[in-house]
This record gives sequence, structure tokens and C-alpha cells, in this order.
Amino acid sequence: MKISYNWLNELVPTHLDIDEFCEKLTMFGLEVEEVVQLGKNLENIVIGKVVSVEKHPNADKLSLCKVDVGNSEPLSIICGAPNVVKDILVPVAMIGAKLGDFEIKKAKLRGVESFGMICSENELGVSDEHSGIMIIKQDIEPGTPFADAMGINDNIIEVDVTPNRPDLLGMIGVAREVAVMLNTEYEHPEITFEESEVKTKDEISVIIEDSEKCPRYCARMVHGITVKPSPSWMQRKLIASGLRPINNIVDVTNYVLLEYGQPLHAFDYTKIKDKTIAVRTAKDKEKMMLLDDTELKLHSDNLLITDAEHPLALAGIMGGLDSSINDNTKDVIIECAYFDPRNIRASALEYGLQTDSSYRFERGMDPNSLIEVIDRAAQLMQLTGGGEISSGVVDCYPHKIEPKVLPLRVSRANSILNAKMSADEVENYLNKFEFATKKTSEDTFEVTIPTFRPDIEREIDIIEELARCYGYNNVESYFWINRIDNKQKRTVARLAKNHLISLGFFEVNNMSFASPDDLDALNISDDDFRRKVVELANPIGEQFSTMRSTLIPDLLKNTALNLSYKFENFKLFELNRIYLKEREDTFAEPTYLTGVIVGEFYPFYWKEEQRATSFYDVKGVVESILSKIHCTKNITYKVSNQPYYEKNSKADIFLDEKKIGSCGIIKDDVLKSFEIKAPVLLFDIDLSRIIPLYNEKDIRFKEIVKYPPVLRDIAVIAPSDIEVGTIEKLIKSVGPNIIKDVQLFDVYTGKQIKQGCRSLAFNITFQSETSTLTDKYVDKLFDNIVNKLLREHQIELRQE
Repeated sequence: MKISYNWLNELVPTHLDIDEFCEKLTMFGLEVEEVVQLGKNLENIVIGKVVSVEKHPNADKLSLCKVDVGNSEPLSIICGAPNVVKDILVPVAMIGAKLGDFEIKKAKLRGVESFGMICSENELGVSDEHSGIMIIKQDIEPGTPFADAMGINDNIIEVDVTPNRPDLLGMIGVAREVAVMLNTEYEHPEITFEESEVKTKDEISVIIEDSEKCPRYCARMVHGITVKPSPSWMQRKLIASGLRPINNIVDVTNYVLLEYGQPLHAFDYTKIKDKTIAVRTAKDKEKMMLLDDTELKLHSDNLLITDAEHPLALAGIMGGLDSSINDNTKDVIIECAYFDPRNIRASALEYGLQTDSSYRFERGMDPNSLIEVIDRAAQLMQLTGGGEISSGVVDCYPHKIEPKVLPLRVSRANSILNAKMSADEVENYLNKFEFATKKTSEDTFEVTIPTFRPDIEREIDIIEELARCYGYNNVESYFWINRIDNKQKRTVARLAKNHLISLGFFEVNNMSFASPDDLDALNISDDDFRRKVVELANPIGEQFSTMRSTLIPDLLKNTALNLSYKFENFKLFELNRIYLKEREDTFAEPTYLTGVIVGEFYPFYWKEEQRATSFYDVKGVVESILSKIHCTKNITYKVSNQPYYEKNSKADIFLDEKKIGSCGIIKDDVLKSFEIKAPVLLFDIDLSRIIPLYNEKDIRFKEIVKYPPVLRDIAVIAPSDIEVGTIEKLIKSVGPNIIKDVQLFDVYTGKQIKQGCRSLAFNITFQSETSTLTDKYVDKLFDNIVNKLLREHQIELRQE
């Protein structure tokens, strides 16, 4: 946003030099990016009047001009611009003037001397216009310094306006902020004019066919206006703000845009068919010609302003050529509207049309200030071009947008800002921002937020405004103790992440939004706890309408994406929260660790033969994770009933008989739902159940046992429904202080094994911490193991 310091001082006297003002403005929250001093580089540039224009004797495209610059004799200047004619006022760079790095000197062009240069707007830095010389449409004495004549001895302050503050895209909005900053008042334009007896509603009708894309549309009529150059004071402000004056009608719409930040448009009334304005979406392949001679082919998402037959404007972006103002225009319709920012942004991006109007509309204007703005435009048009203003405004506003009302706690504001503001001080600060307040208790207010402030959505936003008034420098620093941080959670997460990364896993972070269809793709039953999803009140689409109740679908989508890029072997994991609805008003956010293994577990190595991954690879990963976070006691595995795993390759993980997760191989029909054509191994662990058990103080170093271990193998015939974990637990129970480890190393089912059973082979490690074990002692323990297996589970020792 370019702010003219001269114009700003007309609205709110600052009484500060430019440097001090910019420092205060930045500290108030409006970051000053640059200050440009207009007129500084315009020395020796004066106003000149072209007295005569003759053809250059030695060049077809050059003209020999006599220019009166206030001296006794006119200067002879050679000009190549096509628009130079007699009796126009132009800016003249005298000998010695500097335009950037270029210094004007006496020159001889094709044998004829030239004593200066007639300049274009681009050469003067006024605008980007360079198709011809700048023609000044004001009555100014020749020889007047250009900077003084155009009123551009000014400081232009470039302020970085964030997208959520559209109210700062106009001079009045900036003046309002500055008035709060300086604890003073600002001047609001006084809008007074006489209306004719003719009513606007009798001359033009407005129909809004899509009130979602255009919630409000206003129109006003001005009759008998004269199109001519706008007055010098208006031209000076436009030029200082980087806009080129055109005529009084167009200049008024641009001036009000700069003043209020609200875009307007003016139509030639005689070009409106059936005197009807309709706001509708375009028909597919409908065409229109814009003011810049660009022809657009439109579609049903584009919003148009039309008459009974043809498009008049691409709403909020640019007007059409057919209804544009020209020198013969007498009757003008002024448009002032509020359009849906999303629609304007989409159309502007689609057609590459970034205009001053679209820049503002796509940030969201104030829907409730349109009457004041359109009245201001009518006043200025009458002031600059005469004419009569018809009575009233055609205001089509189907569903009024009401201001937000938010609660504010004074104690909460003081707590956050470490301040001691009284309720009266808080109310005074809010009223400065034109926020209406209603005191509901000694500590609370109901604050009505004006619709020109769409950025204020919560109590904390109001507190931020209070901080600006109170002064950031006045906020006392103090030591904040973060009591929210969970050290156990942070430590367990770090250990788990680092371990998985060391195994070749890559961490992913997905959005917390999900689609209800994701659970269907996993075949999850209706009574599963993961069906208790948290639904979003205002989702951006059906595919993002709930919060995630499991991390599995997103990881499978990540898998499909990586496979589509021809990655065949990879491992991914995500450690994040899921969201569950416990009751109507209470929710749970447990932390889960979920990972997938796709393709080969180990990278290709020429010296070793590759092997396919199996269920035991993913189970091994789970065991290594639990070992890393020191959670190996009382861990058991049981056959899982999760619907997305293969029948004989799945296990649920239990800690103290409480389920904490699962692992297995994903079923083919589930993979097909996610368009995956490769085997996928999965683990899914509820870390929230493990984190509270982690205790760094429980970690102790132990002396290495100096007595040798004794290793024995045992092969048994066990019923197929007895889990391996149960057998391992029973074996360890025979001698818990001596039997250090039990490892399954073979599973066999075949003709030699009776139906309903399987052969399991275990390796048992016996070791004492106090003495060397004898064979006799180990044999006795071994016999006890065999007897206990047979007695409790009818598990027999395999003989052959």
C-alpha cells in the first residue's frame, strides 16, 4: 500500500517528521518497507507549452518543437513522440536535469540542435506509461517546476499490508490506525449533495442471480455530467499514488478506491440494454471484450455484471469495452458491490488479471460501507463534472452480513500481556478502533467487531489489538515456565523416531483431516472405536470433513504415491495424534506410531541374496522399537482380528493384557482400494499407553554375567490355536531367574504332524549370575519344562 504523507496529513495531522512517523508506524504493527521522496529527482524539470510543431528536415519520425518554458525565448527541442501537438502543456527536462543516471545535455540530432527533452510519464517515474510524452491537462504557467505543479513534493510510504487487513488498503483506514496510534481524531470526508426528484430505482433495476458470489450490489445514477480532465488536486493525489489521470469520471472511481479502499466501476447509462443490471455467472464459452481489448472465453464459475443482452464487466476485476466511459458520456451508473473473495481470486488467477480492484476484492471488502462509498463517488462526480444525482440508491442486499460479537475478559488480556489495564482503559482502547462494547460484568465485555475488520475472529485477536494500543514496548518481560510440555512423551517420541530412521525409515507428516471413506477402505466395522470420528463444522470438502481417527489410510496413500514414482523399496512412518469422539462434548487425542514396509527390507547388496519381506520383519521392527523405549516386560502377541490384515500374518500387541497395537501384512483387497500393487507390511502402535510407563530413572547398568550360558533346543507338537507367546511365557516361568531367553526358530506343519497341530522349535538360553550351571541342573529344568507343557496345554515333546 502506497501512502501519500501529504494526503494522510489532511486526514490526520501527525506533526512528525517522516523518519519518526515511520518508526512509530512500524512499532504499531504497520511495517514500513520503503519511503520514496517524490520530487527529489525532478530538479530542472519544468512545465512547458508547445508553441509550434514542425517536421524535422532530416528525419521522418522526429518533430522540431518550439517550447515556452517561461524564458524570454522558447526552446528548440526535438521530439520523437507521436502525440506531440501544438498548444499542449508538457514536462520539459532542461539542460543539466538528471533522469536516473542519464543527464540531459545540448545535443545535435540529424544536424539540428536540441536544448532539452520532452518527457514521458515513465521517464519521470510517475507511471509505467511510455507510449508517448506526458500531456498535462491543467492550466499551469510555463516555467513552473514540475514537482510543484503536480504537487508531488511528497513522501510516499510503502507499507506491507498483510492479506487479512483489507481495511488498510485505503487512506481512511490508514488514517483510522494512525489516529489510534497518536491518540487523536481523524477527519472523515463530509458527504453532502443535492438529489433530483428522479428516483434511481425508476431508472435502473438490479438483479442478483447468485447471492453467494455477490452478497450485495449498489447502483447510483448521475445525469448530465461533462467528461473532462479532473481538477489538479485530484490529479496530484492520483499521480502521487502511482495512478495516471484519465478523465474526471474514471479519476473519481480511482480516487475513491484510494480513499476508502473500496473498488467502484462506472458504466455509460446509454449502453445498458433494457436498463437492467444482472449479476450472474457466465454461460459456458460465453465471450466478452475487456477494457484492455482482451477477449475472454468464460465458463460457469466466472461472475459477470451484465445487462439484458451482453456482459458489462468481469465482476470485481475489469470492466467491459462495450459499456466504457468516453468523451461523449453524459449519464453514468456508479457500481459499488461486495463480491465473494474466493471467486474473484480464482477468476483473476485463471485469466492472469491482477488489477487494483481484484487485489482488494480478493482480500474481502466491508459489505456494510457501500452506501457511504457510492455517495462519496456521486458527490465527487458532481463536483468535477456537474450533472444531477438521482434520488436514492438501488441497494440489492438479500442476506445482510452482521458484525461478529465476541466476548473479552479483561483478566485474560492482562494475563497474556502481563499488564494491569483497567476495564475503563480496555473499553477506551477498543472504542478507538471503532469496536462497540457492552459491559456484561466487572471483568467481561461483549465486543461488536465492525465488518471492515474481518481479521478479528477470536478473543485473542482483540487482545492483540489491545497490545498495539497498550504499546509493545510497555509489555514487561517475564520468565515463562512451559508446563504443557510432556518430557516423557518427547523422550519416547525421540527414541522411537531416531531408531526407525536408523533402520532406514523415512518420517512423513500428513494433514489431520480425513475422509469418512478411508475407514470403509480398511473394512473397519461400525462398532470399532475408530468410527467415533470428530466431524468438522466447516470442512473445505468431503474428503477433508473429519479429523483422523487412524494414521493408516494416509500412510497407504503415501505408499501409493511413492510406488507411482517407481520407488519399489521403502519404509515410511508417522508419529502423530489421532482424534476420537468420546462423548458429545469430550474428545481424546492419543498419540500413535504407524509405519509401513514396502518391497525389500534391506537395500540391495551384491554379496548377499535378496529375500522377500515377511510378517516376522514387521514384528521384529515392533520388538526393536519397544526395546529401544525400554518397554519389553509383559509384552505379548496374540492373533489379531483387524480386518485389513492377511489371515495368517497378523498379530495384536498387548502390554499387561491391554492391547496397545497391531502388526501384519495388509490384505490384497485393501491394497486394491488404495491402488497399491505391491505387498505392504504395517505396524500401528498406541504410544499413549506406553509413554506414562517410561521412566529414565528405571534404566540401570548391569554387570556382564561372567558365567557361561547353556543353550538347549526343544521341539514340541502344539495345538495350532495355542499362541507362541503363551508357550514362551510358560517356558520362562519354569525358571525365571535362570531362563534368560526363549527364541522360536522353526515352525513346521506337514504329513508327520497330526491335523490341528504344528511343530514349534525353540532355542532356550540358561544362565546363572552366581555360578556355572551343571548339565544335571539344566537337564532337570528341561524335564520340568516338558512336563509343564504337557500338563497345562497338552503340548508334547517331538520325538522324531
